[in-house]
Amino acid sequence: MLTLSEAQWQALRHTEVQNFVGAVCDQFLAHRPELLREPGKEEVLGRMRTAHDFAAKIGMESTPHIVRLLYLCVDAPQLAADTDFQAYLQKPGTTPELRLDDLSAVIEHILKKKEARVAHGAKVMRVL
Repeated sequence: MLTLSEAQWQALRHTEVQNFVGAVCDQFLAHRPELLREPGKEEVLGRMRTAHDFAAKIGMESTPHIVRLLYLCVDAPQLAADTDFQAYLQKPGTTPELRLDDLSAVIEHILKKKEARVAHGAKVMRVL
């Protein structure tokens, strides 16, 4: 059996986290290559590291939810430091994952309404 000291265990965990965040970053940038130019890979990676630290701080354990938070914080980097956002995800009564699901549903609803208004406006412009 392999036995690690606490320092070795922490170093292994740190490397594992860095590899995970790096892989998520590469996957994200494969779908959003325009962000390679601006803000650049290092900035995207930094935002994701900050978001991952936040996820760990609040006890988020679900990998899909952590990935969603990392993606979200690339486009809205201020979220990980926003005290209202932090308070909402940590609010007692349910898990941070379920609160993120709720927030995602609200965002999706708002975006669909906005898209519908834009589509309606385009129809009106074609008629005019």
